[in-house]
Amino acid sequence: MWGGPGACASLRAMKRMGSAFLMMVVLGACASSKSSTNDGSTIGKDIDVESMRPPEAAQVVREFQAAYGIPPVPAPDTPVTSMAQVLEIIRGDRLPEFEQARRFASGRQGAEALTLRAYLDLSYAGALMTAAWILEEERRQDLTELRQLTQARPLEANDAAKQDQARAAKLQAKTADLRKVVRALRVLSEEPLRSGSDLAEQAIRQDPKAQLAYYANANYFRLRGHWLEFDRMMRYGKDGEADPPIRTYLRAMEAFERYVDPARCEKLLKETLAQRPDFVRAQANLVLVDEGTEAKHEELQRLKAISPKHLVVRLAGPMIEQEFQTAQELNSAFQN
Repeated sequence: MWGGPGACASLRAMKRMGSAFLMMVVLGACASSKSSTNDGSTIGKDIDVESMRPPEAAQVVREFQAAYGIPPVPAPDTPVTSMAQVLEIIRGDRLPEFEQARRFASGRQGAEALTLRAYLDLSYAGALMTAAWILEEERRQDLTELRQLTQARPLEANDAAKQDQARAAKLQAKTADLRKVVRALRVLSEEPLRSGSDLAEQAIRQDPKAQLAYYANANYFRLRGHWLEFDRMMRYGKDGEADPPIRTYLRAMEAFERYVDPARCEKLLKETLAQRPDFVRAQANLVLVDEGTEAKHEELQRLKAISPKHLVVRLAGPMIEQEFQTAQELNSAFQN
């Protein structure tokens, strides 16, 4: 019926080949998984960068903070007791208080309350993405230094080779750690991004003239890089009587992220602060987008004055201070 003994032998051979192929796939998957987690990092040892889930991402961030001396700032003991206080926390970019504010505002309905809740979640997501951007910049600098250390220099004395090797090993581990924590921060930003947009859309459905809700949703699309949807939300938001500071801020960030125009971004961020001096996120972004070393340092000092424990101060501050010190030393050397 099946073609006799020869056909049976062929069938058995096909089964053996199928089993061998399956075994190769399984072993290959295991090898791939092992190589992806064994990336030289010192944090999140058994966590794969590409398939990282939110609980694993939170673990990576905690381990990174402990390993590199960047502990989280505890929230103050002052309870959040009003939506006006929630608005102050958002404007002040007081990240340690965001969770308390979120818990207080949770379940509040009405277009205005939903809009505030949207801004709270989107501001938190934006802070995580900003931290990822800062740390990715640091990683790129470290990778450049690592390449310099590992280049062969046959015309130079090799007395410092052991020191270079030790430094290179530390940089390899650090860049692997930075790659992992950057991915973790982006993973953790996903949920507040989605919930922020959902809340903004609920506010718009309740009040189609809710100007600030349209700007909240525009901020969501900005953070996603979906610029056509961003344009649509900005047009709807424009129906208000006057441009609020958030609109100027969004145009500033669009200039930087969409059009790569830091000069226009700086101008619009300063206009935002002229409208609302307590808009701390605008000042924080001035630190990041300013191109001049001295000007960047000045903006950092302004941010320190109004928010000394701000995320940008803690993460980007040391690099900016070091760059400023180096620039001062070089200026002094050039003048001699």
